[in-house]
Amino acid sequence: MHRHVQHQVQQQQLTQDMLRRLPVLEADRAAVVFQLGRLARRTGHAASGNGMVEWIADAGAGFEARLFEQIEEGSGTEAEKALQRQLVIALDHRGLLPERDALLSERFGVEVEAIEGARRALLFLEPTGVGAKNERECQYRHAIEHDDPLVLDVFEALEAGVEDVPSFLEISASEFDRITRLIATLPKVPLLYEETEQVFPELEVRREDGQLVTTWLTPTLDVEATDPEVKWWHDTLAMRTKTLQAIWDVIAEWQADWLNGELVLHPLTRKEVAAQINKHESTVGRAIQQKFVRTENGMMAWRDFFVRGTERGQSPFMIKRAIAELIRSETAPLSDQALCEALSNKGYHVTRRTVANYREALGFGNSRERERQLWKGER
Repeated sequence: MHRHVQHQVQQQQLTQDMLRRLPVLEADRAAVVFQLGRLARRTGHAASGNGMVEWIADAGAGFEARLFEQIEEGSGTEAEKALQRQLVIALDHRGLLPERDALLSERFGVEVEAIEGARRALLFLEPTGVGAKNERECQYRHAIEHDDPLVLDVFEALEAGVEDVPSFLEISASEFDRITRLIATLPKVPLLYEETEQVFPELEVRREDGQLVTTWLTPTLDVEATDPEVKWWHDTLAMRTKTLQAIWDVIAEWQADWLNGELVLHPLTRKEVAAQINKHESTVGRAIQQKFVRTENGMMAWRDFFVRGTERGQSPFMIKRAIAELIRSETAPLSDQALCEALSNKGYHVTRRTVANYREALGFGNSRERERQLWKGER
């Protein structure tokens, strides 16, 4: 019986370890650099490679110190504050704490109730949402602090499974739609550093003497250490790099024409990539999130290399590019319906609403707005 229970605990720990590794695979380079900045502050083992971003690493280095200051200024016994500091160190690269209370209890040698109390204390620290168990709980913390009290009311009603929220809260359907759109934009993770529109690619690809040259920008921990946390990050980063490189090798092989400057993307699915690298399709899906490559034609998201199996491909990237080309070459502003028909002639079959969404995402106004721009000579 004792051996059986021990096996169950080992399986739980293994599962929890994989749950910790998967978000690192999904994380963009900036998030990884932030966490490595934290690691360097605690252990002195700084990451190397050309993928480091100093100002983000510096933000990570000061992150825990700022939280410790808030903990020190708060209420509670020294033992309670010490446990809160331990939970801060256990935060993942997103600022969340997804590990189960029972495992944290075993890890730190305290009662589950003590972990629960320490968690609650973290949720009152800044930035908002730090220490949340998951993205939904983080959004809830942001809902609590939102200027519009209806945001919290609607959020709690939706979480409670209320069927007719507008009637329950005595609000109009349009007001309910407005609030649900606001809720959808609430941050899913704490805002750990100042937001920036800058994109941090995992690699860059350029042509030299007729050949494609690939340079990876992923930070690494080159030196293995006896420190368990450093070793875990060393191994996890190695796994992340190996998986990303395997996925990119398949993308680069299938989409070599695009990388060589031709405006064509070949049909490629996540399932096909997963089969070639012997990974689950969901792993590929998670890995390509927030991953970018810098090419001679500009920055491109990895997900845009995945195209459905049609003659021209129905990649959103290709459709957006076609819309941009149509608008830039128009002599008279085309309506969304006219753009839809022009796309159909090019082999892209999408709805008028999709055209409108893509046009807005590209920063182009509707036909009337573009007509005013032409009249004013702004285009």
